[in-house]
Amino acid sequence: MSDDPITRLERVLREEREAIRRLDGAAVLDLAREKESSMAALKAIQGSLDDRQKARVRALVPALRQNGILLAHARDILRDAIAVARAAQKPANGAPAARIPTRLLSVRG
Repeated sequence: MSDDPITRLERVLREEREAIRRLDGAAVLDLAREKESSMAALKAIQGSLDDRQKARVRALVPALRQNGILLAHARDILRDAIAVARAAQKPANGAPAARIPTRLLSVRG
């Protein structure tokens, strides 16, 4: 593992994105802890970063944002899957199954 927190964070973000896509919750949690550690190390040295290092940190912003969006979508997908599974179970009293709300995603932003 590299001692450079920027390199470590770059790697963690790549691995986190893949773990999110696989819906690997355990890996996502492990990587979140590593990401938090990397961010703390980066914060500790932020005053001593040169211009090249600052540019590398700025370049991480889109990956951080993308992973956050992927995490939010994964959470919603899992929540909806749980709702579908629960709705498929017939209530014991014979009442109709609960209606599952439809979620729409804007791809235009």
